[in-house]
Amino acid sequence: MTAQAGHASSPLRQVTTLAALAEHITASSLLDGAILLGSFARGTADAASDLDLIVCVRDGHFATAWQQRTVLQVTGAMVWWDQHLVPDRMGAHKWVTNDLVLVECLLAAPDSGVRLASPYRVVAGGPGLAERFIARPPIQRAELGLDVHPVERAYDQFKEVIRSHRKQLLQAPNT
Repeated sequence: MTAQAGHASSPLRQVTTLAALAEHITASSLLDGAILLGSFARGTADAASDLDLIVCVRDGHFATAWQQRTVLQVTGAMVWWDQHLVPDRMGAHKWVTNDLVLVECLLAAPDSGVRLASPYRVVAGGPGLAERFIARPPIQRAELGLDVHPVERAYDQFKEVIRSHRKQLLQAPNT
């Protein structure tokens, strides 16, 4: 295995973004906290993994938090887009950071009806934050019936190519 292949498995880029986001969310007067989902919550993240978060908006502050959503891009953004806005309740704000981390951030008000699947990890806010959401089994993105944004589709393909190539490198005999 080459040094480059070994280094490719380290999710340091995402950890820097996650730490900066958690710090920003903790300091915000509009937000109660954040819950980490996906591969990082499962402990299976790699260097190609995206960050999946639910950001809990304080009661009565959703409209302002949504209007200011781009301040969540604490490590910069090459591109961003929004999907699935339910006015005054929830909306998905997504971006690709300057160091190629896809961040999928669902902003949700307490009464949004957002459901939370295990595993998850509270990364900002109090430990009872997750109790504000209804427990449910995990679902796949395709089950949501939402169109996948072209940037998100390209990022998914990028992850697939990176992981496939890495697997080939790890399986190749040392020469």
